[in-house]
Amino acid sequence: MELNAREVKDMISFYQDEKLRLNAKLKHVDALLRKLQGNNVDSESGVLLTRTGTKAKKRGPKSVWGKFILEQLDKAQRPMTYKELMDIAMDSHGYDQSKFSSVRASILNSAFRLRAIAGKITTVGELGKKEKFLVSTKWLDEKGQLPKAHIKWLKDSMDFTPEKVDLSSIPKAKYEEDLA
Repeated sequence: MELNAREVKDMISFYQDEKLRLNAKLKHVDALLRKLQGNNVDSESGVLLTRTGTKAKKRGPKSVWGKFILEQLDKAQRPMTYKELMDIAMDSHGYDQSKFSSVRASILNSAFRLRAIAGKITTVGELGKKEKFLVSTKWLDEKGQLPKAHIKWLKDSMDFTPEKVDLSSIPKAKYEEDLA
């Protein structure tokens, strides 16, 4: 098939237009099927979708404390208590004691969101004790057990024997930005 440059250009333009038209139709069909079936979750990633079929985004400003908690856990590479995190926050941000209650509330709220919504952290406890340690869910194995080094540190330093974590209780990320 011999085509001159103008014919090739016209054909490329035609097929690009066709591709756009067909993609729009397919998107419309997917959106209608999803509405009719009541699915509002992306089948591939498990991320929440909007009515139009785009990935839902969290609303509002992102907390700096959630990032702070994750950074401290990564930096320490060991389980940490809420009190430890609060003390580090007070020191690193240069706050005086009058700010402690607001820092405490911010860290508790952010830890709750990281634990209950994003599934990035969880707490480990010991049977019969009130104290809990925050751990990254990345550290847990498939049985919900911490690595031996963390268990040894908790036993030696804190006289604490952590229970296994029920992995089914850890939520899956609902938003694309939580997948990272």
